Amino acid sequence: MCAEGPLPFRAVAQRLKLGGIMLTIRISPLGGMTEEMEGAGDTARIQEAIDDCFSRGGGKVVLEEGVYVSGTLRLKSHVTLCLAGGALLLGSTRIEDYPDNETCFTDAVGHRRGRALLYAVDAEDIGLEGDGIIDGQGGEFPPEHPAHMIRPFLVRLVQCREVRIRGLECRQSPAWCLHLQECSGVLLEEVTVVSRCNGNNDGIDIDGCSMVRIRSCNLDTGDDAICLKTTGKKACEGISVTGCRVTTGWSAFKIGTESVGDFREIEVADCVFYDVKGCGIKVVPVDGGSVEGLYLHDIRMVNCTGPIFFSQGERLRRYFGQGKEQPGRISRVRLERIRAHAVSAEGGLYQGKPWGNARGCVVFSGLKNLPMEDVRLKDCEFEMPGGVMEEVCGNVPEMGEQYPEFHLFDPLPCWGMYLRHIDGIQWEGVKLVCRETDVRPETAGEDVRNVVCPEGDAGFEVPKAGRGKPEAGSVTEKEDVDHV
Repeated sequence: MCAEGPLPFRAVAQRLKLGGIMLTIRISPLGGMTEEMEGAGDTARIQEAIDDCFSRGGGKVVLEEGVYVSGTLRLKSHVTLCLAGGALLLGSTRIEDYPDNETCFTDAVGHRRGRALLYAVDAEDIGLEGDGIIDGQGGEFPPEHPAHMIRPFLVRLVQCREVRIRGLECRQSPAWCLHLQECSGVLLEEVTVVSRCNGNNDGIDIDGCSMVRIRSCNLDTGDDAICLKTTGKKACEGISVTGCRVTTGWSAFKIGTESVGDFREIEVADCVFYDVKGCGIKVVPVDGGSVEGLYLHDIRMVNCTGPIFFSQGERLRRYFGQGKEQPGRISRVRLERIRAHAVSAEGGLYQGKPWGNARGCVVFSGLKNLPMEDVRLKDCEFEMPGGVMEEVCGNVPEMGEQYPEFHLFDPLPCWGMYLRHIDGIQWEGVKLVCRETDVRPETAGEDVRNVVCPEGDAGFEVPKAGRGKPEAGSVTEKEDVDHV
């Protein structure tokens, strides 16, 4: 994607601005590993090239084939940083090479964030592209490292417009990998993310952004892979996620945790989620923001816990001094042609407490005084693990101000679909399959109104009796995900 091959010179090597010809500045590796390079020896010359390109009206800065080591680089308007095939940009392993900047903030779990290998603020027409690799060397900032709590992002863009990130492989970010906050007109295309070296290693975080397209990306992450957030009152809207393949140690696609602003007109389609440990699709607005207009279709899930969890909450946390006094609502949700093979969550410990331990179930849960509205499912098939041999009695506890993580609902009183505080839900052509015998009913519900199911359809009543039994010809029996 970066045009011609490498040129035989060392620093800022070429400047062209002839008539309508785009300015191109090429950088070649210094060659040889020096003590300076082991720190961040390429920072100054790469930043000089970006600044020079910006001052001349914009263009491309190309890192030719080779290895570069850098601390924080600030991207500028009308400049594209391009990594040619064979180029490897390594993040410095010294925290002092990532100075604090004006974008720093405190996240949902109390971590100080904002330092980054690549960042931009209030820029327009900026790009990161190419066939090269950006490696944050995040494993050098483990939990016992004194700078672990302030470790940097790989890429952080704030209040930027017309952003392009294409073709690159992003590896081992010390913290979140790609974080875009209050940006508009964003394209992330054919990006590969591999990042499992630390906790809180999200893949792509879209925070209060509008008009965002994420397409044909491959993600392998330790934490949430694709996550929509709103740390301010600005909405996340006009978001499209298509053709992506995701495997993750937590959620494949998530709305929340941070959710002060609204989420509107969001589509996720033609994606494959596999080997997911923390729920395939999770929608949890808990800080006052509402979710309206969510279209999830043609999605394939294999070996996913969950697999689908929708829950309104009333935590009402504030960020940057902004917050809301009342919880938000989930409404106008469409799920079509979703096929999911769910597995029980093995879970583990988080901050010394059991975390993520739950059997599979589809969950839609509103609030008692603010029910979820207008949910529709069509032509979906969910294969559940089942296997519970003791009746589960009593109602599922209301979460109140507690964050409604999916495993906190376990054990549920059913093995297939649990509904609570919903006004308006309908389905057509929906099938639930239980792999292991389960004494619980297929579905259960509390405070569910206006249920529509076509006569003769294999739908459900709320609540519905009847024990789960294994069924032949299940959704994804021993299916190879590479062929999904």
